[in-house]
Amino acid sequence: MTVKGANSDIREHARRAATILGLVLGGGTLGYHLIEDWPVFDALYMTITTLATVGYGEVHPLSPAGRTFTMVLILAGVGNLAYAFAGTTQFFAAGGVGAFRRRAKMERTLEKLHGHTIICGCGRLGTAILHELQARHAPLVVVERDEAILRRLDEAGDVPFVRGDASEDEVLGAAGIQRAHALVAALNDDANNVFLTLTARVLNPKLVIYGKADDPATLTKLERAGANHTFSPSFVAGHRIAHQILRPAITELVGIATGKSTLELAIEEVVAARLGMSAGTRLSQTPLWGKTEILVLAIKTHEGAVVFPPKADHVLHRDDRIVVMGSPTTLMEILERV
Repeated sequence: MTVKGANSDIREHARRAATILGLVLGGGTLGYHLIEDWPVFDALYMTITTLATVGYGEVHPLSPAGRTFTMVLILAGVGNLAYAFAGTTQFFAAGGVGAFRRRAKMERTLEKLHGHTIICGCGRLGTAILHELQARHAPLVVVERDEAILRRLDEAGDVPFVRGDASEDEVLGAAGIQRAHALVAALNDDANNVFLTLTARVLNPKLVIYGKADDPATLTKLERAGANHTFSPSFVAGHRIAHQILRPAITELVGIATGKSTLELAIEEVVAARLGMSAGTRLSQTPLWGKTEILVLAIKTHEGAVVFPPKADHVLHRDDRIVVMGSPTTLMEILERV
């Protein structure tokens, strides 16, 4: 199956079938018209009955040349028509009308995606990331080649995906890598994740890449390949459990940001431009400052530096990101007003 998916294959086959059908019908009609000097309608009728092998008989008596042409038409035409109509089998094997429409909708979604996250590999880790992004209504696309996982995603119908090897340029292009904001290299093999990271970095130098490594020794290779952030699931899990044992209160607070806490708090980041702030605006002039229900934790500047703790007279840039903590309701009310 092509990178573009089943619908593209069906459309391509339909175009070829229409071309073949037109050539066969046109050639047969023209042949009978020229050889037997029949009217066009009679020539077309003879062509269709011959190709359909219904045995209705000849419209007019055939000359030896006409019989020879009929044999050639049967040998050449029936085989080509069998190929053309094989597309019907392919269409229903790919799910029929309902599945075709569902995939067509997904193709339109892929074309419109911008600033999205590409999840390469939808195993246990990729699925967990997928669910978290979906919960926050973040745009995303999955790249996967496992047919069982692809069937699951296709049946769900709410996750845009691209079928193929994530390390191939064509596959990443179909996933909109040039328009993407981030990519997660979550394949099952560390070497493939390193190669994927290298390929993605070449295709989009501005892409934020998250690289997974089962072996912590591979983390350095991922960084050298161009990953902005690297992680080892086993190392991260072990680190979190140890902190849960040694510092339970801190771990509970950190859990707020991941939605794993029962506390009514949230940690969010807000781009300064969204607050209507222009260059030269101070932090104290934003609607986030001075609120008893909100705590400004840090600022990540447009240059990549982290300011912690931020002061009231900190001068903002439009691309700075302000990290705040507070009740979800309060944060939503403030952000809806700006």
